[in-house]
Amino acid sequence: MRRPRLLSAGLPVFLWAFVISGCGAPKSPLEPKSPLEMTTLDPAQDHWRIASAYTHEATAMRQKAEELSKRALLYERLFGADSEWVTGTRLLAQFYEDAAREQERLAGLHMGLAGGHRSVQHPGLDSR
Repeated sequence: MRRPRLLSAGLPVFLWAFVISGCGAPKSPLEPKSPLEMTTLDPAQDHWRIASAYTHEATAMRQKAEELSKRALLYERLFGADSEWVTGTRLLAQFYEDAAREQERLAGLHMGLAGGHRSVQHPGLDSR
């Protein structure tokens, strides 16, 4: 038996409309309402959120540094202590460790601006 033409044409349109309707769903209440201006010293900004973002980044960078340090030890056993693999991996681990310290410093700055106990001035941040 042959399907009615209206049904075969309407099914794809219905499915397409169903998929599109899900794309316009409202944002989750946990999502930020506006993007963070990470370099501002403006007291109107949510400095706790900015500090939290910097702390999260510092944690991720410390984790990468730790993983790279372990990898450097493995490379040392495989290729020897003088290997470029070992040297390069250790330099990269040090880069991530330094970046983590900078992220923590910036988190402390914003915690201070938010009324926390740590505050460090940073001349490179604008005051807008």
